Amino acid sequence: MKESRAVQSSTAKEGVQRHGADVNTRLTDVSPPTNFGEKFPYLSTLDKLTRQVLFNYRSARSSLGFTHMAPFLLAVIGLILGSWDLGSGELSSGGDYNRGGIFGSESGFLHVSGGALILSFLSLIITMASYLLLMAIFPLMRENMIYLVFGILTVEYGQIASHASDPYFPFGSGITSWVGFTVSNLIMLFIAIGVVRRSVMETRDFHVDVMHMHPDPRKMRAAKEDHSLLLWNFSLVLWLIFLNLSAWAGAHSIARPPPIAGDLGGIVIMHIATGTLAFLFLIHVAWYPQFMMGNSSGGIQSRLARILSEGQDTSDRVAEVGKCPNCGVSSAALRDEEGVVSVVCLSEECEGRGEIGSACPICSENLNAVIACGSCGTKSHVETHFYTEGELW
Repeated sequence: MKESRAVQSSTAKEGVQRHGADVNTRLTDVSPPTNFGEKFPYLSTLDKLTRQVLFNYRSARSSLGFTHMAPFLLAVIGLILGSWDLGSGELSSGGDYNRGGIFGSESGFLHVSGGALILSFLSLIITMASYLLLMAIFPLMRENMIYLVFGILTVEYGQIASHASDPYFPFGSGITSWVGFTVSNLIMLFIAIGVVRRSVMETRDFHVDVMHMHPDPRKMRAAKEDHSLLLWNFSLVLWLIFLNLSAWAGAHSIARPPPIAGDLGGIVIMHIATGTLAFLFLIHVAWYPQFMMGNSSGGIQSRLARILSEGQDTSDRVAEVGKCPNCGVSSAALRDEEGVVSVVCLSEECEGRGEIGSACPICSENLNAVIACGSCGTKSHVETHFYTEGELW
């Protein structure tokens, strides 16, 4: 009977993993689908990438649902409404090129046809809803999403500025026509690489060092491998590429002098297709850090921002006794109302207590951040004694 139950349990577990329903499966549990690196060592990165593609696919199947697809559907609808005439004739005719601007009684925006005006507002509202919904679904990336939305607007404005001086940009364009494109992309690279990527990478490092502290270096290496961001970085780069293609196609499709040629329909389709792909990669950029780190890291922040926020957020704190992350028994770690964590001295015949990293006020020994549980003996970083929920791995 016991053997039968064991076989049934093993079969059920294998079935769950086969269908990607086990959200606790780690990257190190997945075998690479390719083995190019064995014959060509310089292609080993490709094996790592395909392994992460398979892992992300299984993880997405198990953790993403219709709620996560809602912002994507809204984004596609917003793209179509803002890119196609749909009977208004405003875009295909070229509009009135003698009018321009948004504000004022003579602005071009107020002199478009009623149908085009309705489509414009619908597109704007639905697109804004898609980004707000994305921020609501992935709260850990909310602050970084705000930065990325600002970068998106910057890239789109840069393409408009370049096409305003040269409707056929970049074909045969001079140096001045490249200014808008270049400046906007430099700003976007600073936001995406210098701010968002840095925040995610440093939060990942903090998460691994604190939540997966272990005296065995092999387990630490496995934890770092489980939290690899190779595919996430690849998605970030692809998102930047498709964002630029979509912004260029959108500006290029309406920049030529009227009447707009009929063959520009292909550019409109390119605008919608690349915009759709860009939003898909943006969903992956927002989803994966939260999926990987849960709520245990306290937010996606750079190391400096985390230090500043921890020093300022003291209004709602109360004194808290730590608990062993392994057995749940109260530990010798204590966090006061101001967020300062203190531990007892481990020296023999010493009862001193002080802040981690400082010297014991009695015997002057250094107070280590790694402490052992008095009940089960597990050694862990003191910060893990104050995180009780929200961690995926």
